[in-house]
Amino acid sequence: MNTLPTSIAPAATVLLVDDQPIVGEVIRRALESESGIQLHVCMDGREALSTASRVKPTVILQDLIMPGVDGLDIVRSYRANPVTANVPVVVLSSKEQPIVKSEAFLAGANDYLVKLPDAIELIARIRYHSASYISLRQRDDAIDFLSHDMRSPQTSILSLLERVRLEQGTLTPLLERIATHATHALELADGFLHLARAQSEWRQFETIDLNEIVVVAVDQLWEKALAKGCRIAIDAPATSLTLFADPLLLTRLVTNLLDNALKYGPDASTVRCILADTQEGVLIGVEDEGTGIPARESDRVAERFVRLPSGVINEGSGFGLGLAFVNFTATKHRGRVIMNRTERGFMIGALFPKAESPARATVGR
Repeated sequence: MNTLPTSIAPAATVLLVDDQPIVGEVIRRALESESGIQLHVCMDGREALSTASRVKPTVILQDLIMPGVDGLDIVRSYRANPVTANVPVVVLSSKEQPIVKSEAFLAGANDYLVKLPDAIELIARIRYHSASYISLRQRDDAIDFLSHDMRSPQTSILSLLERVRLEQGTLTPLLERIATHATHALELADGFLHLARAQSEWRQFETIDLNEIVVVAVDQLWEKALAKGCRIAIDAPATSLTLFADPLLLTRLVTNLLDNALKYGPDASTVRCILADTQEGVLIGVEDEGTGIPARESDRVAERFVRLPSGVINEGSGFGLGLAFVNFTATKHRGRVIMNRTERGFMIGALFPKAESPARATVGR
């Protein structure tokens, strides 16, 4: 088996947050002979977040029981802070109860070890999580670079075309086509960035009001609807529907559905944003008055950069990454994408299972 020599393995910066000096000494001795691993120790849980922000660790070893602060609250604070949101957290605890482990993972932990772990296992987990995190950071850097390089030329082209439009009052058919292609390329770049970020980032779930999510999404697309002569109607229950979910992902899911409906539906029509509590689950859907997607193509439209055959919706039209994002978000929330032909047109949406937010365990840690 081919493996990288330890000397060229990704460097690891470890932050141990534990109030017991003996734990810090044991871990220090376990790591002292390992090249490429640097250890920092924080003995006050109240300073854990500030220390992590300063040290910028590639992995955090977090004690679960600390004086004056709950270890799980510290984990949640890591996830709520942009600097530490994606840093791998390995919880250290003397408890082996499944419910305690479950709580740790729900709070945002990546791993769980019972004190004190074997040195070989500890080092292996540190290297594994650090390498994964470094790869994630490199991927994010590449995404930022590519998205900028993809966006910048298209933005420049559109700015130049807008200048011509202002000077001459209109664009020639050729320049209009160039503007259309540049706008489409810009939309693909944005879609790529949103999907890649959603897939790579640790997201914070909370109990959200879906009625508010729908209203916010509709507001974001209101101007685009007016430009096309369309009306967006909201079909939602009078009482609020709640879901344990990521509010940012859910909002973008709805905006992507609305954007597709406006893009591929007919002009001067009504687009309906539907929120319903059904027997199968909570439905968030968008219905337009268009012909919709043939059943033979419905399994493909949630793939990346799908281009449908001629005669389907619009000539050679493609969905880019919009529905790929919807599919990712639905799956991340244990839901699924649904497509139905309706009396008024065609609906695409996501169906989510009804579930209560996880209750915090009362078992001692």
